[in-house]
Amino acid sequence: MRVSRSWLQAAPIAFALVATVATGVRAAEIRVDRIAATSQGFLYLEYELVTPFEGIYFEAIQSGLPTTLNYTIEVWRQRSGWWDKLEDTYEREFRLLHDVLNGEYLVNTSDETTSFSTLDSLTAAVCRFQRGSREGPEYFSPQLFSPDDRYYVVITATLAPLTVEDLNELDTWLRGTLGGREDSGGISGLSRTIGGLLMSMTGFGDRRVKLRTRDFRPRDLEPEPRRLEVPQRPQPAATTPAPRLAVPDSGGSS
Repeated sequence: MRVSRSWLQAAPIAFALVATVATGVRAAEIRVDRIAATSQGFLYLEYELVTPFEGIYFEAIQSGLPTTLNYTIEVWRQRSGWWDKLEDTYEREFRLLHDVLNGEYLVNTSDETTSFSTLDSLTAAVCRFQRGSREGPEYFSPQLFSPDDRYYVVITATLAPLTVEDLNELDTWLRGTLGGREDSGGISGLSRTIGGLLMSMTGFGDRRVKLRTRDFRPRDLEPEPRRLEVPQRPQPAATTPAPRLAVPDSGGSS
């Protein structure tokens, strides 16, 4: 009987994953650094998902099993005598992959695919949302809030294996996007069949972490004053300065 290359490549992965099912998992947590406002009145939330990849989740990613990391950010308004009102919901999704043959960690979003050399650098990119970081914080429009009402934000992070359908879709997409890897194994070596087998053998299920922030009132988040611009030399009368777009400046926290 002829055994396909995909099965031969995936077999060590399957045994490695099964061997780690009983491994203990440290508790992941979400840490909120601050709730603040820009000088234009946009509220933002800086937060971090701490120790998301532990135990079987670490082994699964290291062994090449594609995984999704999804964030749901909900803005709630408190109401006395009523159920709190959900004002808006924001979503972020990352598909995480380890190309075990090429030694790359890949992050796929709806916009792009980015490679990282280590799991630590990947973790910093998809788990830390601060001003100045690769993935900035969520910005909330001032029109979303009433200055004197009280609000809070609920953040939910979900780490889950890709479904068998997702594996097939991602495999096809990567073959067309990452040139020269049609027969390189690694990610593409995980077929739909072996992907489903690995998930059923390991019991690798969803890992969900949730946090509710402290209550806050928008008027208490006093924004920083606008920065003073350095005076420019007078321009010749014939020169028309190009229009400038406003860029969110640094914010101040409560």
